Amino acid sequence: MFKFLKNTRSGNDRPPPAAPVSVAPSSEQQHSNVRRELIRVVLKDTLRLHGIPPGWLACEVFIITRPPSAEELHIQLIVMKWNEQLLRYAPTLQQQLLLGLDRFDPSIDHSGYIVSWRFSPDCGCPFTRMPDPKSWLKPALTQADDGIVPVLDRRHTRRPAKAPKPNPVPTDPQSHAPNFAPTQIAPLR
Repeated sequence: MFKFLKNTRSGNDRPPPAAPVSVAPSSEQQHSNVRRELIRVVLKDTLRLHGIPPGWLACEVFIITRPPSAEELHIQLIVMKWNEQLLRYAPTLQQQLLLGLDRFDPSIDHSGYIVSWRFSPDCGCPFTRMPDPKSWLKPALTQADDGIVPVLDRRHTRRPAKAPKPNPVPTDPQSHAPNFAPTQIAPLR
């Protein structure tokens, strides 16, 4: 009568124990986080090396997985403070960032990374509207006449004349090192 209360399973019919749940991130996720942090550190180092204040640029790193098991790394540099000189040297700064990554991690080819630029809405850009469409066809010299401020350009500034360089090789060999004996050639051993 009370057979339904009895355990009808044998010892071998027990359900398998639940698989342990890992709370640690996967190795791929850890590798991605290390790459993101490396890029941020190299960006700060590159900015410091070239005298650019660290608050002017920030970065975001995106890892895009493509089948079959290929990854593309996208570095987005964010202009936080407007500076025309910074924008003038943006391609060179981008190249310096990739060279810095090569120095820190030479085992990876960083040349395939995608680098893009984004402007923070409150970066302080003084240009709020586009210029007249015809202004793009004019040479840079006439744009200043139209009230358009050109990006800093050394081609239009006068440089002081260079002073002639003195002859770096002295005429008298003893005049530059009077306290040293002449070099003697020794036989190879």
